[in-house]
Amino acid sequence: MTSKYLTLIFCFFFLLGSCTATLPPPVKPAKQVEAQLTQPIEGDDRPDFSCAYFYFLWGTHSEFNQKHAEALDAYEKALICDPTAGYIKEKIPILLLKMGELEKAGEWLRQALVDQPEENSNRLFLATLYIQQGKISEAIELYDQVLASDPDNDSVHLRLGLLYSHQEQYEKAEKIFRRLVEKNDGSYFAHLSLARLLTQIEQYPEAEREYEKALELNWSKDLSYEIGHLYMSQQKHEDALRLYTAIVEHDPFDERAALSRVQVLLEMEKNDQALDELKTISNFSKNPVAVDIIVSKVLLRQKKTAEAKEILLRLARETENTESRYMLALLAYQEENPDMALEHIGHIAPGSSEFEEAVYLQSRIYKEKGKSEKAIALLKKYIASESSRSPLFYALLSSFYQEKKEDLAAISLMEAAITIYPDNPQLFFEYGLLLDKKGMYEQAMAKMENVLELQPDHAEALNYIGYTWADNNIHLDKALEYILRAVDLKPDNGYIIDSLGWVYFRMGEFEKAAQELERALQLEPGDPNIYEHLGDVYRSLGETSKAREIYRKGYEMFEDEMKKSNLKQKIDALANE
Repeated sequence: MTSKYLTLIFCFFFLLGSCTATLPPPVKPAKQVEAQLTQPIEGDDRPDFSCAYFYFLWGTHSEFNQKHAEALDAYEKALICDPTAGYIKEKIPILLLKMGELEKAGEWLRQALVDQPEENSNRLFLATLYIQQGKISEAIELYDQVLASDPDNDSVHLRLGLLYSHQEQYEKAEKIFRRLVEKNDGSYFAHLSLARLLTQIEQYPEAEREYEKALELNWSKDLSYEIGHLYMSQQKHEDALRLYTAIVEHDPFDERAALSRVQVLLEMEKNDQALDELKTISNFSKNPVAVDIIVSKVLLRQKKTAEAKEILLRLARETENTESRYMLALLAYQEENPDMALEHIGHIAPGSSEFEEAVYLQSRIYKEKGKSEKAIALLKKYIASESSRSPLFYALLSSFYQEKKEDLAAISLMEAAITIYPDNPQLFFEYGLLLDKKGMYEQAMAKMENVLELQPDHAEALNYIGYTWADNNIHLDKALEYILRAVDLKPDNGYIIDSLGWVYFRMGEFEKAAQELERALQLEPGDPNIYEHLGDVYRSLGETSKAREIYRKGYEMFEDEMKKSNLKQKIDALANE
């Protein structure tokens, strides 16, 4: 115990002189203090205010010094001295929260509500605790209780609306926020909350108006960025530019705002203006290398490759920036200079953000140079170490094994991969495709189901399962559900649209099937399987000539002899019909 701390305690003791008659000096052992405190004073059950306040001060000092257990002990002793001390009872649940004792804090607050049911501050505190615990319904119930006795409490109405919004009860939340705005048009938080809710339910024009009203009431950088992001998502570039410009005018050295302006200008195809602004930003940027990288990307966008390479080469020489090395490697690869690409890749070490992509490019170059064994050795080296392995490297190595017809090695590798990365949905998907290629369809379906357990919105896995069911003419309703979900996720994916047409065909809805398959062909005109599917639909619709024409196109595109033979049989059958 420091001399400063002792001095503070003794000063409290001196000021609270009456406590000296009933308490031992605080320097005595804690057990002796507790024993004396718990001994009843015969014939006197009145609160000892001096004693309570002494321990309260002790507790607050301990709490300030992050000695939470000691503070809790002091507060509890204070309550022994004065069981009615509300100011002490208020401190204990707060302290318990700091200690992470959420359940104990809740018990204290629930008991406080029993003792003082009219005290709404405890309800609000308990509601906050429930929110931290994810007990949203319980928090809502407490807010309703507060509003029953205090119906004009706008702050609680606002909190209630936010909870309804969190629970996706948007109608209830919207009703609350609109009522608050009507009641007080100058309420910043009401307008902001309504704006965010309207954004959630995709009512963008009105959301923008509410955001602008909130910004007018209380301008801030953070809110300007939030609204700017909304405008960018809606392709309203002029509005986004106006907001970012206002930030820059407020603070000319706000790099985030300046770069946001550049992003908008690039979206507007104003590349030269963006370059001019980037040169200005580089004069005060905390990360000029990153600005130079952006400049080089803009120059590449303008097909000014030589100027971009000059910047990237300078960065590669003068800094350890790996992104410049990777960009140079890509440029060398595109210019058909694989050796130079490999030279740049050699400077990209494990741990850098470009490492995975660099190894992928390196493997691709080795494959194209006929050096697959070198790529295999490289990938095996990297997956052997925890510091350099990645899920991508397992998938890449598996693809090399598959090309060499080493199916057992490929399957064993993928088994090892999902053991090391049991939460990686893409690995399960790649493994499922491998099993499908090998005719292990049940095992493939099981792996695809694993994908959806990990990532329910994995469009390709949804499509795989839905198409497989449709192809086997089973679970058609569920197949349609899965494929429609995949379409929502990737509406311009021709292969998924093909699956949608195929499940409609299996369900006997030929007109719908034809419509979707025609759209799939527009998106993927090079896939002969879609031609065959569409031919089957035309044939079912009795449109023989269209079926024959589409079959012939598919026949010319198929490379697999078995598929060509099957399609030839369909063409011959049409001739007989």
